[in-house]
Amino acid sequence: MDVEPTVIGIAFSICAAMLFFGAVPYYTLRHVGPGKPPPMPRGRVSIAGFGLVDVIGISIFFAFYAALWAKKLTDEPVELGKMENIPELLISQLAFQGFMIVVVGVLIFWRMNLADAFGLRWKQWYWVFCAPVVVIGMWALLSLLEVSGYNQWILDLVGGDAKQDTVKLLAENKDPLTLGIMAVVACIGAPLAEEVVFRGYIYPAMKRFSNISVAVIFTGILFGAVHGNLAALLPLVVLGIILALAYELTGSLWAPIAIHFCFNAATTAIQIIMNLKPELLENLEENVALIGLG
Repeated sequence: MDVEPTVIGIAFSICAAMLFFGAVPYYTLRHVGPGKPPPMPRGRVSIAGFGLVDVIGISIFFAFYAALWAKKLTDEPVELGKMENIPELLISQLAFQGFMIVVVGVLIFWRMNLADAFGLRWKQWYWVFCAPVVVIGMWALLSLLEVSGYNQWILDLVGGDAKQDTVKLLAENKDPLTLGIMAVVACIGAPLAEEVVFRGYIYPAMKRFSNISVAVIFTGILFGAVHGNLAALLPLVVLGIILALAYELTGSLWAPIAIHFCFNAATTAIQIIMNLKPELLENLEENVALIGLG
């Protein structure tokens, strides 16, 4: 049995069960139909404008990420050093990240004001400077996993190669253009696209169908699963939960975007430094590689 695809598949299955066999039936029975009260608004992230139609929207993103994961299982592995046109592929990825933001905008703009929906007029913007604290906390978690033997256990399960492909690219490719585009994809494209999709759209829709706790856990597990890497699964689930809580506590998407940016930027910077000047950060290499990119 190949452990990594099995565990990632279980994570996807848990999310599917939470949505289709838990949250949606619960919402339908309690809140859909004549005389049934609408769900009570709770927290700072608004659920106004979201409804059963968003089961389709969540399903589209869910099916897309599950299909990417399934395709990865069937494709022949390609060594990064032998791949051609890497800069062009990265630019395509950046363009697709932009497309995902547009899709979310199309799904919700006709029902609500996007600035209000995402809390973009955030007056307490200075709280974004707490983002590095979260990064330090995530690294502390990774250190704990290393000391406990968790990281070595994962390495043994997957046969000693647990790095994400994006991390391998940062660690092995020395082309300045490739590294520069990769940094933009990881530090700007990913935080914006993934926060708009996971926290900006999926989280409030799931919150509408259930409650804050279920929505936080659901988006955390899904966020970890879509990255398709067993070693990064647990840290990214934790990060996904923190990002959802940051959104809920502040009511603004700027908060999780800032945390996500700092997380990816720190990991990217260390990987590039390790690539070009390995003697500077030798002791951090394996830990940062295992935590991966969000």
